[in-house]
Amino acid sequence: MVWYRYQGINLKGKNVSGRIHAADRDEVASMLQNQGVKIECIQEEAAVYATSSATSENSMSNLSSGDFEVISEHLSDLTRAKLPLSVGLEAVSHEIENARLRSAVQKLAAQLDAGKDLETVLSESKAPRELCALVHAGIRSGRMSEILADYVAHTRQLGEMKSQLLMALSYPLILVGFALLVLLSMLIWIIPSFKSIYLDFQIELPEITLKLFQMSDFLCTQWWWYLPAALFGIAGCLWLMKTEIGQRVIQKLIYRLPLVGGLLSGITVSRFSHLLALLVDNDVPFIDALKMTGESSSNYEIRTACRQFSQTASTGQAQISSLASLNIFPVTFLQTLSNQTGTSSRIGPKYSVEILNALADMLNSQTRVRITFFASVVEPLIIIFCGILMGGLFIAMFAPLIQLMNWIA
Repeated sequence: MVWYRYQGINLKGKNVSGRIHAADRDEVASMLQNQGVKIECIQEEAAVYATSSATSENSMSNLSSGDFEVISEHLSDLTRAKLPLSVGLEAVSHEIENARLRSAVQKLAAQLDAGKDLETVLSESKAPRELCALVHAGIRSGRMSEILADYVAHTRQLGEMKSQLLMALSYPLILVGFALLVLLSMLIWIIPSFKSIYLDFQIELPEITLKLFQMSDFLCTQWWWYLPAALFGIAGCLWLMKTEIGQRVIQKLIYRLPLVGGLLSGITVSRFSHLLALLVDNDVPFIDALKMTGESSSNYEIRTACRQFSQTASTGQAQISSLASLNIFPVTFLQTLSNQTGTSSRIGPKYSVEILNALADMLNSQTRVRITFFASVVEPLIIIFCGILMGGLFIAMFAPLIQLMNWIA
């Protein structure tokens, strides 16, 4: 299956253009003729989901994933009601309070009214890859409203879990940041005063106090090189985060964090399983559905592994080692892939859909429980850590003071 771009004239005499996923040019021509389009040009596209380089920047390029969820919900309602998308979106836009989103929806309606197909408009607008894949599947199966409604519902569930995880992390991070800020302030401004007092009386200091004085001396005297180095380091990290290599490295580190990495992996696999099930359930061939799902993933490792698996499956020798090596996919998921792409398929596509949906629901439940456990355990651990940090600082500063008071008495 290859992507083709076409140009033609519809029954109303308007110029139309778009993208079609088909086996060859003859299939594209047949599909366009069935739609009453007079064909002017059909060209094979160089890469799947490639966007047109001649497309100008528009207001939809700055939309967030949440904005596209709202647009998907409106598209689902309009297709369920069998209303023209261009007219319906124009009417819906007047009810949207967000000026940026309202302008984007009106732009979308104008492009559809000009003859562009929905999939092309979303692709050029930098919509999430999975949304473009689902629109393509909905056009093929004729179940656009059901697919988009299911997509919006599941996406919102995952968004809620990510918000819960962020809320669970915010309090501990704020507490740790505040404790480190207090420690840094004391090392720079308060501890040097204690040091001068203790050195004047020439009393013997504990080892922990000496270490604390060394840290304070370093911060107060060596700032001329470590402060610029820290600023350059932060600037370098921010620049690296904008590159693909930097994003890969940072993503790999985040997914390997204790507790947090497991939670993010559960959310990622749940989304992957549900999207794959949606595509397969709407008559997209399993290998093509897996390829689309992999390309839509925000995880670079999953994307690369899906490409490798699809290449081996297309040759008739499917190897799941590329996916199994990630250590984030459950055994049930890998068995389902093996059964669907093996030389002797033992389970039907519909049964695979049930397995994948059940797996997604199970991962959602597990992730919710883990987030609740994470929130209940991490907060007291952080409080204990901050207590130990402040307690150690108090002992290091006031133990010699007690010794000094006894000596004076």
